Amino acid sequence: MSVATLVFLCIGGFSLLVLVLSFFGGHVHVGHLHLHAGHHGFAARVLSLPGIAGLIGGFGFGGAIADEGLHSAGLAAGIGLAVGVPLSWAAGRLMAAADGMSTDATPSSGDVVGATGVVVSPVPEHGLGQVRVLFAGQETKFNARSEHPLALGVRVIVVDVLTPTSVLVDPLPGFLDARRPNVQKEGQ
Repeated sequence: MSVATLVFLCIGGFSLLVLVLSFFGGHVHVGHLHLHAGHHGFAARVLSLPGIAGLIGGFGFGGAIADEGLHSAGLAAGIGLAVGVPLSWAAGRLMAAADGMSTDATPSSGDVVGATGVVVSPVPEHGLGQVRVLFAGQETKFNARSEHPLALGVRVIVVDVLTPTSVLVDPLPGFLDARRPNVQKEGQ
């Protein structure tokens, strides 16, 4: 192994350190370089830590492989650069895709209106009971009030949110209850 190959491997190893740092920071401000690209432009993606790691890693590891085969440090440096630039671009594109990924809005207590559930603690008239409601992808227990008394196991629909932990419910009409089979009336 030549000295040039060892130097290229050290440069490639340094790129791995930069890549690990990108997990903790994400981007770096390079001196007083003002590119006016904000945090979303092409220059911001290329000068992100993953973009810099891709450039340095491609240069280092690509140069080491080329130097071992060609035994020419100058040619190996050119090949390493030719490998590093596309890697930097690819890392920038991956960062842009991750940065621009849309996510759902954070659910609020008002989003529970219209959700269906079941009574898990009987709701007395003008009293407080409990219901289990599918909310934000998981079953959540709420304190519940109703204008009518509700027995254990009754399917309900949330009609209003009284507080973040209590709701106003009504019995779920039979035609909305998916668990009930459709019953045909006589003569149909």
